[in-house]
Order: sequence, then C-alpha cells, then structure tokens
Amino acid sequence: MSAARMGGAVTAATRQPITADVDAGSAPSRPEWTVPVVAWLASRALVVAGIAIGNRLQSTGQTVLDALHLWDGNWYLSAAAGYATPSASSGQPLPQLNFAFFPAYPLTIRVVSAVPGVSPLLAAVVLNLLLGGLAVMGVWELTRRISGRQAADRAAALVAFFPGSVVLSLVYSEPLMLTFAVGCLLALLDRRWTLAGLLALAAGATRPNGIVLAACCAWAALAALRRDGDRTALVAVALAPLGFLGYLGWLWARTGDPTIWFRVQRDGWGERIDFGRRTIAEISVLAPGGEALTPTILLQVSGLLFAAVALVLLWRWRPPAVLVVYTLGILAASLLSQTLGARPRFLLTAFPLVVAVAVAVRGWPYRLLLGVSAAGCAVLAALYTVPLLAVP
Repeated sequence: MSAARMGGAVTAATRQPITADVDAGSAPSRPEWTVPVVAWLASRALVVAGIAIGNRLQSTGQTVLDALHLWDGNWYLSAAAGYATPSASSGQPLPQLNFAFFPAYPLTIRVVSAVPGVSPLLAAVVLNLLLGGLAVMGVWELTRRISGRQAADRAAALVAFFPGSVVLSLVYSEPLMLTFAVGCLLALLDRRWTLAGLLALAAGATRPNGIVLAACCAWAALAALRRDGDRTALVAVALAPLGFLGYLGWLWARTGDPTIWFRVQRDGWGERIDFGRRTIAEISVLAPGGEALTPTILLQVSGLLFAAVALVLLWRWRPPAVLVVYTLGILAASLLSQTLGARPRFLLTAFPLVVAVAVAVRGWPYRLLLGVSAAGCAVLAALYTVPLLAVP
C-alpha cells in the first residue's frame, strides 16, 4: 500500500527508503541487541588497552583513569563542581573559564556523584560507558528501520570502533549528545513531536552543536504541515532551541553580558567562525612545500577525506531527510570553525556519515574496513594519553 493511501502517515521528512539490505520476512517481536552490545564492550576494551599501552610507551606515570580526564575532561569535572563567576567588563579579554562548557553533562555528573562513595570522575566514567552503549544501540535501531538488520549490525560495529569513538570513553559530553541526537531523530521518524522537541532541547543544553537538532525539528515539522497539516509538529519546533538559548540566557542573567559565552570562546579558546579558512589551510599541507604534518593536522586531513567519501555514500544511501539535515549541520558547525575542523570526534557526532559507509560496504571489504578502523581507534587512544601530541 502506498504512503498516499495510508492517510499521509509518512512524510517526506520521515520516509524510509527500501534498500537491498532490508531483511526479508516479518520483523521479530523485539530487536536483537547482541551485535551492538558486543561491539561496544569489545571497543571499550580496545580503548583501555590503547591507553594503557600509550601510558607505558610514553612513560607518563599516569593511570588509565588519569588519561580519561585529560584535555576537556578536567574542564567538565570543574564545571560539575560549580561554574565560575566571571567579570563581564567589556573591552577586557576573558581567560579560559569553565562555563564555556554547556551544563547538561556536568549536571549529570554532579547528580550521579551525589551517590555516597562515587567520585565525580567515577561518575563520569560509568555514565559514558552506559551512555555510549545506549548511543550505539540507538544507531543500530535507526539503521535497522531504514536499511535492515544486516546494515544495522555493520553500522553499530563501525560506529563502536570508529577512531573518533575514543572520546566516548573520555570525560567528554559526546556520549550524552549522541544519545539525545539519536533519540531525537528516532522520535522525528515516529512523529512523536513532544519527545523529539525535548530531546533536541536536552542536546542543545549538552553541546553547542546540539542546536542543529532544532533545524531537524523545523524541517520535519514543515514537511508534516505541508503534507497533512499536522500542527502538533510545531511543539517540537518550539521546544528544540530552548536548551541552547536557555543556557545563554542564564549566563546573561548571571553576568549582565548577553555575549559572555561567545567572548570566552573567542578570548579563551581562540574559537570563532572563519568560514572554512582554517580547513582550507589544512588541505594545503598536501601540496608540495606545504606545512609539515603533525599528528593533529594528519587527523584533520584524513577526516576531510573521509567526510568527502562518506558524503557521496550518504547521497547514494538517501536516508530520511532529517538525517541529512543533521549531518550537514554538524559538519558545517565543525568545518566553518577556526579551531574544530574534521577531527574524528566531530565526524563521529555526524554519525550518519559512518552509517552511510557501513550501509554501502559489505563482505570482506567491510571486514577490512572494520579492522583498519579498530586499529585507528587503538592508536588514537594511545596518542590522546600524551598532552600536546594529538588533540581529541
């Protein structure tokens, strides 16, 4: 029966394509979580091993737990203890301050660490183990609905072992962000507008690029309105940006400066939108006489090449439009930034790129790809244990 004969129950934003990988026969009564769970646990063992080996090779003297909260991890733990109260005097450069990090993840750490005997670091590590697994299972479910069980198995394993997945074990907010993002996209496919809006709100309070889900909600709502006049979709549109805007509003009320977050990003971290100039400069290292390759630049250039190939495969896959909107929004937020770029963790956040590769590649080429990806995951786990060697 066509979508038109089903009373308009499927919109252009949520239409699910049929591919050659869709399972034959009726779907089982409940999903089979074996592959995503096993892949997730095996990938975390690999990350821990990579960190331990990195510690040993570099003679850092730190434990695996020490390495897990390097880089931004210490800032998140600082924010979990309480946000700084900065001076909002205009004209004075601001230092790095912990309120540059959005509040949902630090608050979650604080709640869990309120349990007697649970330190903030332990709370963060356990949270990310659970949230990362939940995100991988969500990717599996999303892919299963669109392209079938076999593609979902491949996608879940590739996401779990993707080099950028190292960050899912660090004290970073990506596991929480990915969980909210996958949940929001699933809710949009199901036309559960209130749930989608609340999850988008939560994602916007977790990371700045979570605001991209507001665009996804708007796209899906517009499609629903145009197709069958479903005005309840506007609930998602109204809720989605409130997490991002609410945090900026709270900082404004606290400091008296509506631009305080942007000033800290600019002054403290050198972060600004440069419309891709830095990204273009990184590509130039491939030219004769270009800048010497450092581990971080090599990761950026490799990420750009992966993104280019994955975007072609995403176009060929043709998933529901909201996934494309999400992917392009996350990529734009990274590539147009002066400091972010195509790092593995931002490519992981744009997870439909990884899924598109998994949908397209099968058989022994997929197994080879998975092995290479797992090796890259282990290498990055070792590199990230050494400050100033490679930036997550």
